[in-house]
Amino acid sequence: MFDVGKTTGHEACFVCQEKFCFADVDDCESGVETEMVFGLEHEGWQGIPHGGVAMTALLDLADHCWLRVRGTNLTYPLTIEWRFADVVTIGDKMHLRAIVKDDGTIILSMQRQGSEKIYLRAEVKVDVVSEKVDFSLPDPEELLQEGVKQQPLEVYDNCFVCGRKRQLPGLQRRFFKTVINPENHEGQDFSAVIVRFGGAGAGADLSASFQQAPNRLHPGVLAALLDELCGWSGVLAGDLYGYTVRFKLNINRLPEIGDEFFGFSPTPEVRGRGARKFYLPAGALYRQREDGSKEVFASASGQWLAREELRRQFDESHIKEDLRGIIF
Repeated sequence: MFDVGKTTGHEACFVCQEKFCFADVDDCESGVETEMVFGLEHEGWQGIPHGGVAMTALLDLADHCWLRVRGTNLTYPLTIEWRFADVVTIGDKMHLRAIVKDDGTIILSMQRQGSEKIYLRAEVKVDVVSEKVDFSLPDPEELLQEGVKQQPLEVYDNCFVCGRKRQLPGLQRRFFKTVINPENHEGQDFSAVIVRFGGAGAGADLSASFQQAPNRLHPGVLAALLDELCGWSGVLAGDLYGYTVRFKLNINRLPEIGDEFFGFSPTPEVRGRGARKFYLPAGALYRQREDGSKEVFASASGQWLAREELRRQFDESHIKEDLRGIIF
């Protein structure tokens, strides 16, 4: 076991320094391991941990692993391919492991105590070529201008990402459904889910509470935002609600604390039917530079399993609110 309090690059880390996920890390063959217990602070839905929290914990462990094995913190860009394959609940004790293979790939896993299945596994590729976003990203001014059709989406009050009445640390983000002006996008009139983070105009700037290295947003925050953003895009494709199955995440650079950026996820493709219906969303987190060009901090694509009972649970269980006065 080694003291994470003295770990380079984690001096401000909310995951390990503030013990949001874990406080101690042990060496193991070719890597590191630790344990955590899912608590109410990790909730995404009633009694269920947010997948973004699990990814956050493993991304933090990946950096500890790289530092122990290679002697440096992780460098960007990174590509991470995630696969969810088990059911977990609040109160479950989890074993986390990160190992480095001979080719430099980091293998991540999170497994529930007493289960033979691995809840979440991932392969991390370091210093890969940054992938381009294959859909049009609107200028932030287009999202903010008066008259743009925007509908705030409901929230689950204790969700780590969207919950706004939590007594525990959370991102407190509001997601919106919008329609993009076809005149600005080659005649395409399309719907999307959007979100805003950081900066004075996005509500309370909570980014300083979610650092890894000083003045850098934790990579897990990008993962959690994109997981939520892509998940919400199902409402654009027939009011679908679902569980993350596969999730490919590309992180190009970590935002600095206070950077304002925007999230965008267009209407996803839908495949299958009935109990085997999936939607395939994609999304990006980006900012607009002073010269008008756009910088993509992170992007993602994945596969969600649509479940009718999840939609019914949401309709029946979340606290209704007056959405008329909520603005982006």
